[in-house]
Amino acid sequence: MDLPRRKPQRLKSFDYATEKYYFVTICTIDKQNLFGKIINQNNSVKMDFTFMGEIALKHLQNIGNHFDGIKIDKYVVMPNHIHIIVAIGCNGASERSRPFPTLSTVIGLYKSGVSREVGSKIWQKSFHDHIIRNKNDYLKIWEYIENNPIKWDLDCYYK
Repeated sequence: MDLPRRKPQRLKSFDYATEKYYFVTICTIDKQNLFGKIINQNNSVKMDFTFMGEIALKHLQNIGNHFDGIKIDKYVVMPNHIHIIVAIGCNGASERSRPFPTLSTVIGLYKSGVSREVGSKIWQKSFHDHIIRNKNDYLKIWEYIENNPIKWDLDCYYK
């Protein structure tokens, strides 16, 4: 039986260790609401985390401690997905003896670390990325991440 060929997720000729900002979305397996739920109280929206959500958040906040030259610039943990702006080499370090890790390496190690601590596979295969091209692109994505919890019931990942 021939299975359909999966479309490549990354740009073929692009070096994903290049000093840039990247917008990344990672979904849970089958888009299950594993990380918690969005609570709207007194005109304030916040995430009520589950045990798995707390682990995903902790590992996300520690990515910069595990990789030299990698910074999480903005993020939001939603019930069944995570949005991140990952900065590779954008911290002013111009002299380097080793190349930066690729975006796939950073995200892969993040996902495996969370799964290992949770005790099961919780992530959908791969992840979505967008290379941030300019300041306007960056600001739109920043605003999207900031407002994602407020618009949760309109989100394409909402279940």
